[in-house]
Amino acid sequence: MVDPHVPAHAGVRRAWVIAGAMLLASVVIDLAAQPSTVVFTGAGILGTVLFSASLLVFAFGTRGSDSVTARKPLGTAALAVLALWTLLLPALQSVFFPVGDPPGPLLALGFVDSFVRFAAALIAIIQIARAGVVPRPWNWAPAWPLGAMVALWLTTQVVVFGSAQESQVIAAGIVVNLDSLVRVGSAVFLGVLAIVLANRPTRPQSVPVYSTPD
Repeated sequence: MVDPHVPAHAGVRRAWVIAGAMLLASVVIDLAAQPSTVVFTGAGILGTVLFSASLLVFAFGTRGSDSVTARKPLGTAALAVLALWTLLLPALQSVFFPVGDPPGPLLALGFVDSFVRFAAALIAIIQIARAGVVPRPWNWAPAWPLGAMVALWLTTQVVVFGSAQESQVIAAGIVVNLDSLVRVGSAVFLGVLAIVLANRPTRPQSVPVYSTPD
C-alpha cells in the first residue's frame, strides 16, 4: 500500500528537460559568439542569460518534485546565488572596471569571482546529492565537472610557477584552451544528463502500511 504522506516522483520531470535544453542552448550560443564567428549582437549576453535561467529552473523546478534540491533552502539558495552572480558579473565589470583601468582591481574581482562560484557550486553539489531527488549515482554528477576544474586549476599553478617565463606563455595558452574545453564539456554533459534523467521511468516511492486489527 502506498503511504499518502510519501511523495511520488513518477513521470517526466518537465523542469529538467527545460533546464537541460537551456543549458545546451547556452553552450551553442557561447560558441557562436566567439570572435572568429559572425553572430547577431548580444549573443554572448543571451548565452549567459540562458545559463543562469537553467540554474534557476533546476533550483526551483516547475513543481516541488522537479527541484534538484527538493527546494531545501541551502541548496536552492546556492544555485540561485550562482545563477545571479553569473548574470550580474558582466555588468559589474563594465560599470566598475571600464577598459583602460589598472589591472589590479580587475584581478581582485577575478579572485572574488572564483571564490563565489566555487563556494556556491560546492554547496549546491552537496545539497543536490543529499536531497535524494536525482537518482543515484547521478546525484553526484555535478561534482565531476567541478573536480575537473579544480584539478585543472591546481595543474595550472604548478605549471606556471614551476616553468621558465617563455614556457609560461605557452602553458597559459594551453590552460585557457583546456579550461574552455572543460567548461563546454561540463555544460553539455549536465544538459544531456538532465534531459535523459527527466525521461527515465521512475517508480513511485512507497512504503508498506500495516493496520492493526480492531
